[in-house]
Amino acid sequence: MAASQPQIETFTGTRITITTPHSFNDTIQKLYTEIGFPKNAAWPTIAASIKTFDESSKQAFIAATEKAVGAKGFMVFLELNHGTWLPLFNVGSGLQLKRIILGNPLIAITMLEHDLKAGLAVPVELLVRELGEGRGTELSYQLPSSLVVGASGDEKLLGA
Repeated sequence: MAASQPQIETFTGTRITITTPHSFNDTIQKLYTEIGFPKNAAWPTIAASIKTFDESSKQAFIAATEKAVGAKGFMVFLELNHGTWLPLFNVGSGLQLKRIILGNPLIAITMLEHDLKAGLAVPVELLVRELGEGRGTELSYQLPSSLVVGASGDEKLLGA
């Protein structure tokens, strides 16, 4: 079987950056207090508990997800601590930098039901960057709906 030719889609996304005067550690602590700490991430347990695809399993999944998300409706999936290895290459001036994957499957499904390629944009990736010299912390993320709609052109995804 011959390999198919790649399809290339060019689109424009929206990146949002928020700067806070709070320290990196305070910002991370506040964030994890809201979405859960990576070492206690609920997602692996929730995903592993899916044994069948019937209505009772769906309701159990919904209940477990609702219990796991914080007051703002998100939970942590994963943390990638770039600050641990960047200094090896003299990058980042020793400042902290973490990429945090967070989201809510019950929100993600509202996009995925329209286009499974939305899985490239959910869960959300948040980059938390220490600014140094007491300047605070920067939080950046790409607006998921802009990534999905930009690629597919499906305006229904904007409301998802």
